[in-house]
Amino acid sequence: MEWSKLNVVHAFTTPIFWRVVRTPADERDLEAIKTAVNAFEQKLEIAEDRLARQRFLVGDDFSLADIQFGHVLFRYYDIRIDRKPPPNLSAYYARLKKRPAFREHVIVPYDELRS
Repeated sequence: MEWSKLNVVHAFTTPIFWRVVRTPADERDLEAIKTAVNAFEQKLEIAEDRLARQRFLVGDDFSLADIQFGHVLFRYYDIRIDRKPPPNLSAYYARLKKRPAFREHVIVPYDELRS
């Protein structure tokens, strides 16, 4: 959970999410976004490695770590960027989306954030 909160969120929220969602399309620094996505996806390799061996981040049972990480993945998959998500991460995200609480509390509109 701390890895996600301190590393994943920082690598995604300001350098990618805000640059895409809060910046008008004609003002976006596409090169900076691309660089940030590449750096972010390198961080995702840590999760990819774990998810190659287990269903969730800390084992085969859903945990608080998955909640902290999953909300970032929703926005990562939701915004319009070029991405290359690793296969185990994509399967993990598909599992999260099947969870009723995830659908109800995480996969929610954030139109008020868009510029």
